[in-house]
Parts: sequence; C-alpha cells; structure tokens
Amino acid sequence: MKLILKNIKQLVSCSDENGFVPLDRICTPLSSNNTIVIEDGEIKRIGKDIEESADRTLDCSNYIVTPGFVESHSHLVFSGSRADEFLMRASGVPYKEIAKSGGGIKKSVRQTREVSFERLFEESKERLKKFLKKGVTSIEIKSGYGLDRDTEIKQLKVIKELKKSFPVEIRSTFLGAHEIPEEFKDKRDYYIKFLKEEMIPYVAQEKLADFIDVFCEKGVFTKDESLDILEKGIEYGLKARVHADEIENSGGSSVARMVKAKSVDHFNYPDEKDLIFLKENKTVITLLPATNFFLKLKGRPPIEKMRETGNIISISTDFNPGSSPCYSILFAATVGMVNYGLNYDELIYGITINPAFSLDLDKKGSIDEKKDADLLLFKRDDYKDLFYFTGDDQPDIVILKGEIVDFGKF
Repeated sequence: MKLILKNIKQLVSCSDENGFVPLDRICTPLSSNNTIVIEDGEIKRIGKDIEESADRTLDCSNYIVTPGFVESHSHLVFSGSRADEFLMRASGVPYKEIAKSGGGIKKSVRQTREVSFERLFEESKERLKKFLKKGVTSIEIKSGYGLDRDTEIKQLKVIKELKKSFPVEIRSTFLGAHEIPEEFKDKRDYYIKFLKEEMIPYVAQEKLADFIDVFCEKGVFTKDESLDILEKGIEYGLKARVHADEIENSGGSSVARMVKAKSVDHFNYPDEKDLIFLKENKTVITLLPATNFFLKLKGRPPIEKMRETGNIISISTDFNPGSSPCYSILFAATVGMVNYGLNYDELIYGITINPAFSLDLDKKGSIDEKKDADLLLFKRDDYKDLFYFTGDDQPDIVILKGEIVDFGKF
C-alpha cells in the first residue's frame, strides 16, 4: 500500500545521523518538509509539496506528525492488582514497609505464578493495545514476576507470542534478578547460582530474550551480585540493562559502566563520576519520573551534570502493577519536565530516537527515509502541546508500519 501524508502542519522528525541525540547536542526536532511518501511499510520520500499518485492521501493541514513513541522500560506481563498498596503509599506507608509485609513485587509474583499462560497472554495483549492507543509503537517488556523456572519462562513465552501476534515492535528482557523469591530468602547464593547455571543458558538457547536486566539496589541485589549475573548473561549473548540506584546509591551506575550496558534505569542516586564513562559507552540513561511521582521519592537524576557531560537520556513509564501503574508515556514525560526540569526538546527525543537506540531499533524513533513508517498524527498547534495539555494523550491517528491502525480489529 502506498500512503501519502501531505500539507503537514508540523513535522516533528527527531532525526539525527548518529541515531541518538545527547543532552549537549539537543536541537530543534522539527523539519521544514511537509510531505511524507510511505510505501510497503517504509518511509520512501520526505520533501516539500510532493505530488504523486497513491492508494490513499491524507491532508494533514490540521495535524502535527511525530515518530511513534518508543517505550523502553515496562513490566507489562503480570497478573493481579495491587490497588490496595496504591492507597497505602498515598497514605504515607513507605514502599519498603509494604514489601516487607509481603506486598510489592512478591505479591505480583504470587499472582502471576497462579495464572494460566492463556489468561496471562490475554491480559497482556489488552495492556499492549492500550499502549498502542497512546502512541507507543515499539516497546520493551521484562519478565521478573515469576522468579522460578516455570513462571519466568511462561512470562517470556507470553512476550514471544505477543511478538508474533501483535504488530507493535517488541523487545524482550529477562529479569529473573528482580527480587530474591520467598523460597530462597535464606539461600540467596543458591538463587543466583540457579539464575546463572540454569535460567540464563536456557533463556539464551531458546531465544526468549534480547536483553538481561538486574535490580541493583540495597536489599535486592548487591553490586557484586549484579555484575556476576549480568556478565553471565553477556557471555550467553544477552545485552545488559540495569535497574540502578532508585532508592539510594547502591553502585548500580558503576555496574552499568563496567558491563557497558545499553541502558541504566532510574538513576536517582548515581555516582556522578560514572557519567563520563556512560557517555563514552553510549549507555542510555532511562529516566522513570512517573515512578518517582507515585512513590514520592526525593531523589533526582543529576540533570544539569548530565547536560554538561552530554549523556543520552530516554524517558519511560516503568509500567508495572505496583510503583508505576501508568500507561501514558506523555504523562511520564510531563512529570519529567515538572520534577526534573527537562525541556520540551529533551522530552520528545527522550520518547523517540533515544529509547530506540537503547533497544537497537535502528529503523524506529525518527522520521527519516528508509525507516519504518511508524507515525502519529495529533490535532495540535505545536508538538509542545503534547506535554503541556496533560491528559490529552492519545493520537488521533496511529500509523504502524505504513498501515493506519483500525483498533476495532484488535
């Protein structure tokens, strides 16, 4: 199918020849062109006032056009609800206290272990549909609510089935090191050995994951344990991502530096001396402002220092049933402006080309010739309105691989 978008009111290309835009090289994301020619799912031509025949032509004089959003940190495959904890946290109960009483990740583990593959798939598919409606055309999904062989594999196989049956681009991450499960609480060395000697080889052999992740935080996995697990994953061909320094400095940023991680996430209390090495390694710092918002965390990523250093940032929802039950990547970005001091240009690059780079999606994240035609059309005056008018967060038209999405078919 050949589709032409003409008379585009504002073309937000987010284009960069390097495939990412660091904080010291932020520039306008706008293009002066007003026409996009799409054929066979790909952007064929971009220019001004191109006139040629097509199967369908859209007059975009009332629309701004952006790349499809890229969600690079989600925990979408789970079962159950933690709505009771949401109220507890809002009432002032600390996250760690909830976790100690059997809530938090452990509660989601119990609920996810109990559910069938079929139900878990259907629940996850509905969540993925909601992300697509909000403009997310590429997404990373983690395991980590199993913490045993059968359930971790069940989660990863659900993700694999979503990849086959749903048109959104999906990358899978093995997060067996999300927490020490209850049955191993007094035998953590055995659990780490289980991850390294049994789970990682199997996951890699069966091609169930693209990445490996670990939650490096006090009370979860230590710096040395995190490094040990990630290095084993890398040995088996998985690329590293790191949950780092969310609640306090736990050495996570240093772990990310040592393994040359693709992404280091949360980053509220990092070692600032690691920033220059993360820049040299082209490690993307994934900010999760919605999580800080919901947990009322006081820590903040060192944005000014990151600007000075020239680090690459992305912004994600951290969608999960506990600390960030948030489907809206635009809401997460707006919180990043309000609480972190990010500007409009940093926000738009942070939900498009930069997270695509962290996921090795070189045909996603910007509007360029020969890239996939994943595009969003919004009836807005300016792209800044996407972040300014909070709550108005759904595109009017979603184009996925060159096809206008009909949500009635899902």
